[in-house]
Amino acid sequence: MESGKSIFGRAAILTFLFCSALGGAPATTTPEQQARILRLEDAVLAPCCYTEPVSRHQSDIAIKMRLEIADWVAAGKSDREILDTYAARYGARVLVDPSTKPGPWMMWVPWVFGISVLVFGGWLLTRWRARPVAAASTGPDILVLPAFDDEE
Repeated sequence: MESGKSIFGRAAILTFLFCSALGGAPATTTPEQQARILRLEDAVLAPCCYTEPVSRHQSDIAIKMRLEIADWVAAGKSDREILDTYAARYGARVLVDPSTKPGPWMMWVPWVFGISVLVFGGWLLTRWRARPVAAASTGPDILVLPAFDDEE
C-alpha cells in the first residue's frame, strides 16, 4: 500500500501536467512555431504503447512530451534535434516513419472487399437456388451398350 505522501505527490504532478497541457504551447510562440509543434507532436509516438502519436495520446509521458516539444521549439531547437533527442531517449521506434504510415485509401480497401464478397455470395446463392431440379426417374436406370461384333 502506498503512503499518502506518495499518492499526494503523484496527484500534484498529474494536476500540474494536466493544467499545463491545457495551455498548449507557450503564449510567446508564433503561428509558424505552433505549426511546427503540431507537426512534431504528430511525428513522435507515445513510448508507452507506440500506437498513437503524442498529439492524441493522453498518457502522462505523452503530456510531458508535448510540453517538452513546445518548450524546445520556443527555445529555438531544430526539428532534427528534437526528433534525435527522442530517438536517443526511447529508440528509433518512437519516430513515426512516413513510409509505414498507411495511406487514406487503406480505409476503403476492407469495405470494398467485404461488399464485393457479399455481392458475389448473394449472386452464387441466387443461382444455386434458381437451378431447376431434375425430375426423378420412375424406373431403374439402365445403361444400354452398343453391340460389338467380333466377326469381320
